Amino acid sequence: MLRLLLFCLLPGTLCAQNAGKTDLLLCSLRKGGDSLWRPDLPKFMSAFNRGGYNNQPSFFSNNELWLTVQFASDTTQTDIVMLDLVQKTQTRVTATPQTAEYSPTLMPGGKRFSVVRVEEDGNQRLWSFPIDRSDNGRVELPKVYNVGYHCWLRDTLLALFIVGDEGQPHTLQSVGLKGQKTQKIATNIGRCLVKRSDGKLLFVQKPTEQTWFLKTWDPQTNTQEIVVKMPSGTEDFALLPDGTLLAANGVKLFQYKAPRDTDWKEVADFSKYGIRKITRLAVSKDGKLALVVN
Repeated sequence: MLRLLLFCLLPGTLCAQNAGKTDLLLCSLRKGGDSLWRPDLPKFMSAFNRGGYNNQPSFFSNNELWLTVQFASDTTQTDIVMLDLVQKTQTRVTATPQTAEYSPTLMPGGKRFSVVRVEEDGNQRLWSFPIDRSDNGRVELPKVYNVGYHCWLRDTLLALFIVGDEGQPHTLQSVGLKGQKTQKIATNIGRCLVKRSDGKLLFVQKPTEQTWFLKTWDPQTNTQEIVVKMPSGTEDFALLPDGTLLAANGVKLFQYKAPRDTDWKEVADFSKYGIRKITRLAVSKDGKLALVVN
């Protein structure tokens, strides 16, 4: 089921949101002579769903931004929505009354996208759907449950955030599509999983409540390395095409670029727009930055 609606691009101050509700902003990043990437005036992208849940943005192309949405009138389910940044329209890609879909991700090859689906019985498994909506989807990992987040490392290999059972820590695991066998990589991890251009996975590990590290995992050698200590309490980050990392702490945006930097550098303060906190981030290849805020 598809539904096409207009959305508005509204720069300016945001109104306070209800607890648990999130909004979406879009900026363009420009690199200055000091090598810092700074965002321009943000555009308010979730006017079509004020008071609702607008989260987990993912650029499928420079002009297509996919996200997880729970409409303000719906208190039970989430669906996947695609924003066309040129036509200024939004398309509801899934409309499933009995299941909830999260974390839309373009799959290798570009013909399908994957999601975490909360099924009718409450199980969380990885599903995929065709971009052209030619079928109703399929389970990609039938035997793997408790999937929270995922990242495609290649067309036959994934990294998974597996939700811990009954208070157990969340784990990072890898799995191949053919054998469907999982391998534990790390425990106490953050929810953000990003593939680097060299094929290594970027993720956050939380050895203590106060100290969180951004790390890499190399699927070829099964080795890990620390990249940098994260800003306090920050588990979400984004990777620009030139290798610069972006992260937010509170209302401030920071960047880090190895080997030039030894720590994160502040590049923007969004408090003047009435924002209380930035959580998730996503970037496009041409320098657009999507921010989830409340």
